[in-house]
Amino acid sequence: MSYSPLACAAALAAATVVFNDDAVGQHSAPRDPMVPPAAAQASASRAAAPDTTAAAAAGLRQILVVDGQHYVVDGVRRRGVGDLLGGARIERIDDSGAWVRDAGTLRRMPLYAGVAKKVAAESAAAPEPAASAARPRQPTLARAP
Repeated sequence: MSYSPLACAAALAAATVVFNDDAVGQHSAPRDPMVPPAAAQASASRAAAPDTTAAAAAGLRQILVVDGQHYVVDGVRRRGVGDLLGGARIERIDDSGAWVRDAGTLRRMPLYAGVAKKVAAESAAAPEPAASAARPRQPTLARAP
C-alpha cells in the first residue's frame, strides 16, 4: 500500500483546519502566556476582597505589647483600641484577648479559646510548721566556776 504525496498533503491540510478551528468555527487569537486565564482572574479578585466576617471568625492570633500599650496583630498590621478589626471596632485589649463592638454588641475575642485567667484561691488553713522546725531546744551546759 502506497500513499501518494498529494493525498498525504491534502489529509494533513484537512486535519490542520479541523484542529485549529474553535467549536464555532472562528479562529481565536493566541493567548498571552503571561496573563492568567479569565476564570483565574475572577477567582483571584474574589479572594483579594477582604471578608470581614471571616476575619472576625478566624479569631486573634497575636497580641503585641509596646511600651505598655496592647495591640492586636491583624495580618501584617498593628491594630489598637478604636481601630477596626474585620467589621468590628476594638474597645479594649488585654493579655488574654480583645473586646470588640460589632453592630452594637460587645463581645470578647479570646487569644486562646477555652483558656481563662483566674486568681488562685488561698487555702483557709495556715500551713503547719514542719516537724524539724519544731524540735525541742537542747539544754546548754554551764561551766562550773
